[in-house]
Amino acid sequence: YYRLEQNGIKVIEASPRDLATMFEKGEIDFAPVPSFYFLKNKAKLRSYEFCVASKSSVLSVVLVSRRKMLDDGCIAVTNQTSTSINLLKILLWERGLKNEVLSVNESRARELLKHCPHALVIGDEALKARMNYTVVMDLGAEWRELTGYPMVFGISTSLKGRDMSNVNRKVMESIRWGEENVDAIAKEAASKYELPKEFLKDYFKTLTYRLGVEERKGLELFEEKCHEYGLL
Repeated sequence: YYRLEQNGIKVIEASPRDLATMFEKGEIDFAPVPSFYFLKNKAKLRSYEFCVASKSSVLSVVLVSRRKMLDDGCIAVTNQTSTSINLLKILLWERGLKNEVLSVNESRARELLKHCPHALVIGDEALKARMNYTVVMDLGAEWRELTGYPMVFGISTSLKGRDMSNVNRKVMESIRWGEENVDAIAKEAASKYELPKEFLKDYFKTLTYRLGVEERKGLELFEEKCHEYGLL
């Protein structure tokens, strides 16, 4: 969103859960809402090209641990997410694991790990947590291994009665600019989030922002798994 902000467009930053809530209340018109929220409400929603997906490793949706590996200990999960917690449940069930998943009103790894030996962290907190704790599962990589397709974590949406194609076009223009200026974006982000610039450059390259054929198939498979396990 760097280019959008430079051009005076108002960008609201919030957790996936809060974005969905703001969207429901009509406080925002266009947002990359959580994929699980989109699937649950798709009868009244319109999707666009802009998405947030991982080709394989996502780096920012991970299980971190106070232990050396994932065992049968409980997993504390931030309640700021719907897509990632349901993806985690699917991956655990697919692996035959029966870890208790505990939803906690916290987002920081340090606080989550007070409740359980393992924690699911997302976004900026995940990028920071992986510097201090053992990463025992990258959910993007695990999904790719399971299905062979990308995992779509967020999908741009408006209500069906609203045409936000113009906003989507501007977002995609911003993304294209960002892809051509990764060094500048990483430098800005490194200063803002206090993370290594080279790490952030690698992170940005793990993500894809276009809802293409493979991404649509990945989203379709996620929906199928959610139905299979009674999550939808």
